[in-house]
Formats: sequence, C-alpha cells, structure tokens
Amino acid sequence: MQLDTHKPALVLLHGWGYDNNCWPEYLLEQLKSSYNLILLDLPGHGQDTYVADQRNTLEQLDQWIVATKRYLPLQYTLMAWSLGAQIAIRMAHNDPRIKRLILMAVNPKFITGDGWPTAMVPEMLLQFMQGYQALATKTLRRFASLQAQGSVNPKLLAAQIIQLMPVQTQKAFGLNLLQVLDERAHLCQLWQPCYLELAKNDELVPCQWVDELQLPNNVQVNYVEGGHGYLLEQQSISRKMAKFMHPGVAR
Repeated sequence: MQLDTHKPALVLLHGWGYDNNCWPEYLLEQLKSSYNLILLDLPGHGQDTYVADQRNTLEQLDQWIVATKRYLPLQYTLMAWSLGAQIAIRMAHNDPRIKRLILMAVNPKFITGDGWPTAMVPEMLLQFMQGYQALATKTLRRFASLQAQGSVNPKLLAAQIIQLMPVQTQKAFGLNLLQVLDERAHLCQLWQPCYLELAKNDELVPCQWVDELQLPNNVQVNYVEGGHGYLLEQQSISRKMAKFMHPGVAR
C-alpha cells in the first residue's frame, strides 16, 4: 500500500451487509485531500477472509481485530458506520494508536435489555438472523427498506442500498455480533476525541439512546436529518464533522 507520508491515516469501517465499496464517492473525494484512506471489510463481508468456527462470537471478533491491526499504521483515525462503529469503539479501547473516532448511526448496544430500552427488540433481530439464513435476498430488501425510512426519497434510497449489499453467507456473523456486542462501557471510557453523529429518524438506531448514558466530555454528539442510510444521500460531510476532523480550520 503506497501512502503519502505527509498525510495522516483514516481507516473506514462500513455497516452490516455492505462491503468497502459502499462509501459514497463524494465522501472519499473529500477525505482524500487530507488523509490516506484505508477501507476495511468487516468480518465475513466483501473480500474479508473470515470463516465461521465453533468459538465464542466475541472471541472470534477480537481475533479479527488483533489480526487487522497488524496491517494498520502506527497512528490513525477511525471513521465507522453502524455495526462498523460498534466494532470501532471496541478497537479503540486502550489503544493509543487510534487518535480520534468518527462514529455514525451507531448504538453501542444494538438490542434492548435490562436498563436499555432504546434499541431494537431482540425478537426483530432474531427474525433477521433466521430470515438471512432462509431467504437472504428478501431479508436484505427488508433491511434496505428500514435503512431508507426517514430519508427524502425512501424508495430510491432503498433501491440504491440493495445494489450495495450482495448476498454472502458469512455475513450472518455480523448479525451474531449485533446480538452480543455491548460497547456501552467502552464508549464511556474513551479517552480519544470522538464525534458521534446520529440520524433523527433512524428506524434501526433510535438516537434517544444517548440520554441513557453519561458520555464523557470528549464525545461530541451531533444530530442530522434522515434515517439510518442518511450517509448515502448527502453530498458532503456535515460542517460539524468537518470542523471535528480539521480543528482550528475556519469553515
């Protein structure tokens, strides 16, 4: 990988069902001017070589994180979306190599539980898990529809999302992660500057979950219009995100 040594590194992690081709061209073009971009595929997605085994789900994820970090620079910023942002929080815990985080459309605990009411009910996620095993294409269409709700043109966005989510059997591992990941403690323990962007009409990640946690002062929360797939509709990153990524630069 040929990197410009004068630019800092920015690692991008996509959400469940996608691969590293999902990032909008406008976003990549904006970021390329300031960063060396490294686009990862999540476990079991795209070109990632993950193969399911009999171990605990989190143990498998942690092994993937360790293996992935071997190929990353000595210092970098993490930008992540949805499931990728959950994993990014876990990656950043006690890791001085990760200097900043940009987290989008994320819930540190994706499903509801004791003391955590603002999330997806476990039964709905279980339906997705069973549906993906039995009727993957139909399940992805339903998932695309939920992501598109709250957008300016839901039907158009849903059709766009479907094109970005090819069926891969091993993507089921990501649904297992959504079931078991709980990054609330790690999020509250972050020492790195963190920009958290949530969509006001997100059907998959209700933004009200932030009221349930005492987030540290280094976590900056910003709310934007749209649903879970808002990132795919924008023509540029938000002004607040740009200011976070380039502190001290007037915008």
